[in-house]
Amino acid sequence: MMEQSAFKAKMVAATALIFLFGSGVVVGLAWDQTASASTPEEVRRSERSARGERTRRPMIVDRVGLSDVQKATVDSLYFFYGQRLSDLSTDFRPRYRAVMSDFIVELRQVLTDEQRVTYDALVLEREAQHATRRRNNPDQ
Repeated sequence: MMEQSAFKAKMVAATALIFLFGSGVVVGLAWDQTASASTPEEVRRSERSARGERTRRPMIVDRVGLSDVQKATVDSLYFFYGQRLSDLSTDFRPRYRAVMSDFIVELRQVLTDEQRVTYDALVLEREAQHATRRRNNPDQ
């Protein structure tokens, strides 16, 4: 009986040490993120230099009379969330394309040979229109 309680005590102590170590790692990572955080102005400057001094598109919030500090903060938020959306898009696009590819394969199986030829021509026409739009508006 005595051995069993000693074993339990050792297990509890080992578990507590593991949790303590794990929480130390988490706190350390959080501290590292905080210590390396940039001010809105630094983010704005680095984003502009990375984009070749480009500015963001006008937004509705620009028409409410923002102060210089607010403008800098909005710029920082715009670029921060723009990067998050870009990352999301990078993760999402391959999955979207795979689903659409499966859809098109099954859709084409429903069509007759004549309809398939017409469908393919229409798809090519749409792709050409998109390519023209992208060439004329590279920011979109």
